[in-house]
Amino acid sequence: MKFLTTRRLGGLTAVALAATLLAACSSSPAPAPGGQSEDSGDGAPEKASLTIAINPSSQFAPMYYGMESGIFEDHGLELEIVPQTDVAAIVSGIASGTYDLGFATVVHVLTANANGIPIRTISTIEGQVRPDDEGTVTIASAASGITDFAGMEGKKLATVGLSSHNTLTAWALADEAGIDPKSIELVQLPFGQMAAALENGDVDAAVMQWPFAEDAMKAGGVPLEYNNRVMFQDTATTFFNTSQAFIDQNPNTVKAFSDAMVESIEAATADPDAARKALIPGLGLTPEQAAAARWNIGGVPQVNLKAFETAREFLLKYSEDAAAKSAIETLDVSTLVWPGALEKG
Repeated sequence: MKFLTTRRLGGLTAVALAATLLAACSSSPAPAPGGQSEDSGDGAPEKASLTIAINPSSQFAPMYYGMESGIFEDHGLELEIVPQTDVAAIVSGIASGTYDLGFATVVHVLTANANGIPIRTISTIEGQVRPDDEGTVTIASAASGITDFAGMEGKKLATVGLSSHNTLTAWALADEAGIDPKSIELVQLPFGQMAAALENGDVDAAVMQWPFAEDAMKAGGVPLEYNNRVMFQDTATTFFNTSQAFIDQNPNTVKAFSDAMVESIEAATADPDAARKALIPGLGLTPEQAAAARWNIGGVPQVNLKAFETAREFLLKYSEDAAAKSAIETLDVSTLVWPGALEKG
């Protein structure tokens, strides 16, 4: 699998997955056109108990609310949630069968498939990005004196992964601000460590998620931009995904999960305060942290292909690896989403 791995803007470079992962991928059934099994009719889930890996943040409020309010149970499903901060490890776990489903950004879905790892998107996590989305935000420390992205030239930026979607949006925002993205020094940190890194002066800014962004804001942090609001409005960027093999073997399970997530996102939109409270047991937040939690409330629950097309453009723009660019460029993004998850019309 190829990921963005340099500390500065160096393009896509190859990172080899373990032989067992590649063997698991190569032994999977051949993908059906568009990623849907021919046998995906109505009926009870073939597999009712699912293991799901997530990178914990407030954006999972709809899922936790769906679990707490019985929506998943109504669809015949029981979820076991596994926290995992390394998205590349989640993708590997999906492909190898360690996880039934897992979180990944549009960037990880594209790069996995470009390297022959057939994972498929089956649901959004918080719906399509709205104009007032506050879920992903770049925050500068008070001490840095930075007030907009133009001030990031030559500065240190914390990002959850050097290969992450957040990194790409930060580079695109730097371009829009008229500075050289190559001048930004990337520092890889989990979301939970970013506020302390800002306060200690280890980094000048960080691309953050809630509830972790709250600590940075309370310390005087300056929001520079809400990344996805600018770059990915009216399309979703974070998804639940599974392997093509799992879809082929469990079509009713996939439909049940996707339907339950649509209902959960709509329910969380209808009662966001109740969804926030679900984060207390779900993520172990305090009531105060949960009350301040933010995500993309009100987004259209279904998937569209706009994010895949936009992310591909960014990957092609910032890659300096000819083989990686060719693999990304030749992808048919319409095959990367299970058709039942797509927005109709």
